[in-house]
Amino acid sequence: MRSSIMARTGHARLRGALCGLAIALTPALAMAQDAGGQQQNPILPMPPVPEFKPLPAGTKPAAPVIGIFNTQQIMAQSTAVQKLQTELGNRREALVKDVRAEDTQLQALRQSIIKAGKAPTPEQQQDLQKRVMADRTKFGNRNRILEEDAQVALNQVQREMQQVVSAIAAARGMNMVLQAGTAALHDNSLDISDQVVTYLNQVLPTVYLPGPTEDPEEIAKSGKYPVMPFQPADNGGE
Repeated sequence: MRSSIMARTGHARLRGALCGLAIALTPALAMAQDAGGQQQNPILPMPPVPEFKPLPAGTKPAAPVIGIFNTQQIMAQSTAVQKLQTELGNRREALVKDVRAEDTQLQALRQSIIKAGKAPTPEQQQDLQKRVMADRTKFGNRNRILEEDAQVALNQVQREMQQVVSAIAAARGMNMVLQAGTAALHDNSLDISDQVVTYLNQVLPTVYLPGPTEDPEEIAKSGKYPVMPFQPADNGGE
């Protein structure tokens, strides 16, 4: 063990010495090149490497049968994703509304202290600081839950989309399926995006979404995963 450590130390010192020597010689070499004009690159030794002989014949791969799908197009046309966007947009607006209302109350509280014409007492300062910290925790947690809700829902769409893509590829004898963005050019007959959208909307018109007050992390810890899909709220036919 000690010898290996000493060896590594020796190598490190040698590398350091060589680097230092190269740095020291760089100005001298540059001056020599300037004085002697253009020079050819140095000829370096070429130690032999082991010969790699041809391999025996192996299994010939199948001829590629390629398919293309566009994830962005599929997600944009997914009915489940469209419903999610509406619901999550409403929840985001509710969060922003509550944050603004609390900020208005805090501003009013500060103004009342200023109008009193007296410096805020230590108790007032402490209470105000506690409220600000509590707001950060509360609204930060709500924002986290909102982001995790979106991830829970979108994961379902992505997993189902992968299954649909695999099924279509198998049915059409495709042995290679690429994202549209990875192909600089492709024939439209290779694109299965429309098929994916059709089947995805049939099998997954909605997805499960935790309720506005439910914490996805707590649901995951409980191990009691719901099976009922998310149903958008009835807005009275609006």
